[in-house]
Amino acid sequence: MEVTMLIAVLGVLAMIAVTMVGKQPQSVRETKLISDVASINQSIALYLADGGDLKTVTSPQAVLDRLKRARPQADWQRHTGASSGRMVDTRLRARMTTTPPQGGGQRARWNVQTQRFELTLSSGSAVTEFFLDEELTASDPGTDTTRKTSVVRYNGTRGWIWQPSQSSALTYNQAGNTNGTGVNSAFDPDEAAPTTSDSGPDPGGDPGGGSGTGGGTTDPGGPTPPSRLPRPAITPSGGTYAYASFPTTATISNAGAPGGTDSVLQYRKNGGPWTAYDGSPVELLPSDLIEARNLALNTTVYSTSTTAQAKFYRLVSNFSGTSSGTWGNATGGANLLVEVLNGPETSTFKHGNTRLDLGNGEFLDAGTENVLSFTRVPFDTIVPNTWFTLGDMMMLNGTTFYDSEATSVTLSVNISINEPPVNTVVHINLGLISTENTSDRLASADIVQLLNPSTDFTVTIDGVTYRLELSWATLDPGAGVVQGNQFLIYEGSTAQAQLRARFKSNL
Repeated sequence: MEVTMLIAVLGVLAMIAVTMVGKQPQSVRETKLISDVASINQSIALYLADGGDLKTVTSPQAVLDRLKRARPQADWQRHTGASSGRMVDTRLRARMTTTPPQGGGQRARWNVQTQRFELTLSSGSAVTEFFLDEELTASDPGTDTTRKTSVVRYNGTRGWIWQPSQSSALTYNQAGNTNGTGVNSAFDPDEAAPTTSDSGPDPGGDPGGGSGTGGGTTDPGGPTPPSRLPRPAITPSGGTYAYASFPTTATISNAGAPGGTDSVLQYRKNGGPWTAYDGSPVELLPSDLIEARNLALNTTVYSTSTTAQAKFYRLVSNFSGTSSGTWGNATGGANLLVEVLNGPETSTFKHGNTRLDLGNGEFLDAGTENVLSFTRVPFDTIVPNTWFTLGDMMMLNGTTFYDSEATSVTLSVNISINEPPVNTVVHINLGLISTENTSDRLASADIVQLLNPSTDFTVTIDGVTYRLELSWATLDPGAGVVQGNQFLIYEGSTAQAQLRARFKSNL
């Protein structure tokens, strides 16, 4: 009963009356906007609790218009809240702008997901002011058919308590009984109403209709809880920046939080002690973490804001260096036959027996085994996350016999990076598939497959980790084609390809 009365009182008191602020300072406008947003959000909560639905409403003015609507007249006698169901003054209007006010300042944006107005400092369409438009005095917002009807009635002719009309034969559980069966003698809903009531007059005094711009209604059940201060804004926002565009400083805004004896804007760097922000730019280095908060000083009215965070990463300007390849660790069939020629510029790997035994000491030599040849290519000023040529590959699809081909081989590439200085060996595992020759040219193509396109080589610079990744690129589509991590060499062809690489960042 008390909850029902409370909802009724709040429904009356939640009508907002706002005035034009004209040429008042921006701080006054912003304070008024914060107060109005709190009041409107309270009315929205009452509206939703009253069965309303705002899921399909997208514009601020449409939200206000929905709050102005009354229930259908036929529902009033069955409605347990304020009889009309109307939440705000019919003159209420939202002034929309597409950019923040000059000199900065918060605006209100309707959040469809949370069904609340939220304060924002960003650009785009938002409410800069709520005000009373006298031209809407005679407007009729209509009735709200979206709210679910509260089908209730007074019990009996002498009743004094609401109950659902579809359940007139309710039973009431005796106090302390938890078996759920209920008894009829513990409480009689048909007894006469008591002659006195312990419910006093409206603590607010005024039943509504005023033109004040207060920040909400008075809660007769207790003190108003502290309002959470807005979260500060850090500019620029954290993230990963290119080397040339990395910001050297950051600034912090209190996002409209009251100052003086009410709150203070604080920040800290890389988990250090909290320090009062004096408005000076904060110097930044790669991997710096900046945190900011509005600390409540007047804790009876405000509570400390949530903490804003921004971490700043910088990509390296470029990579430069060279490489050299070495073949080894070949595996294959029972009659594996290989030949390795490693050199500083070019290294070659041959595999397979080209001689076919005709019997009687005679042999037929096909003359061409399978060949892989790697030629290093220096790389210079390579920007992170961009592909470059690590080396040129020559791949020959020969003719071999007697299960003598290799099925895998490792190309170990010595990489020397000049800037930043790094020397390492990257092991590139290649799978070799020798196919049976048929009339289908693509099906007869031998395959060289990258088994570890994402290598185990990583380097961490300024908090960013870079991993070396590999891929193929054909230089002669008539001799070989790329399919994902596989390079297909047509039978009897010599294909030219690029073994490409990139230093992929983790951010």
